[in-house]
Amino acid sequence: GNSAPQDSANPLTVNGILGESVTLSLKLPAHDDIQSITWLHNGKSVTFILPKAAPDVRVSVTDTERKHRLQITENYSLLLSNLTAVDTGLYCAQITMQTSTEFSCYTLQIFRRLRNLRITNHTRLSEIGTCEIHLTCSVENSNDSLLRWHVVGNTSINEANLTVSWDPRNSSDQKYTCIAENPVSNISFSVSTQSLCKGVLNTKNHPDTKWIIIVVTAILMCIIITIGLFVWRKKGCLWRTGKGRE
Repeated sequence: GNSAPQDSANPLTVNGILGESVTLSLKLPAHDDIQSITWLHNGKSVTFILPKAAPDVRVSVTDTERKHRLQITENYSLLLSNLTAVDTGLYCAQITMQTSTEFSCYTLQIFRRLRNLRITNHTRLSEIGTCEIHLTCSVENSNDSLLRWHVVGNTSINEANLTVSWDPRNSSDQKYTCIAENPVSNISFSVSTQSLCKGVLNTKNHPDTKWIIIVVTAILMCIIITIGLFVWRKKGCLWRTGKGRE
């Protein structure tokens, strides 16, 4: 019969999640003369269906390595479970009729669900009293993810690193949000300038412990020396007074 490919030149892209399931739907043509349906993965048969056959012989899984992960639904769609990286690629349902053949195709992409978003920071106090903050955002399985920062004024910066300068004397508390996203998931985490700068600002407001020890030690030494001189002078006066009486 005649071959009339349909949708094979422009397959629909479907995103699957690693370890989860995905269904590649099949919309059958309005014909009652369908002889067979073959699901192909990268040109190789994975299931063969005879719609008019008895139920117990209607579906055959031809991909023996994945037979426990491939299922055919009631409308002959293809269900793949426990997705792995080997499941990516081009899937086509070849629908064979008495006088023609039609195709319904998908490109399946597999992505990991993002998790464990982390923000590391390095904060210091500048000479002019501003808090200088360097932020780095990272996420597990980041090969296929986009990292960006959402900052004040609905501005987005498409980088993992962000450096900001915050002056607590002239600015209110500001929030910075790191967002990680890929085609199947997104996660975010926020930090505030006030919480990040709390440590360095406290350092500014409170003298260094080392200097406190030095100052206290110096004061104590002065007190001891003063008392010593006072006692020495008093003893000297008593000695001279006693000698004069003799």
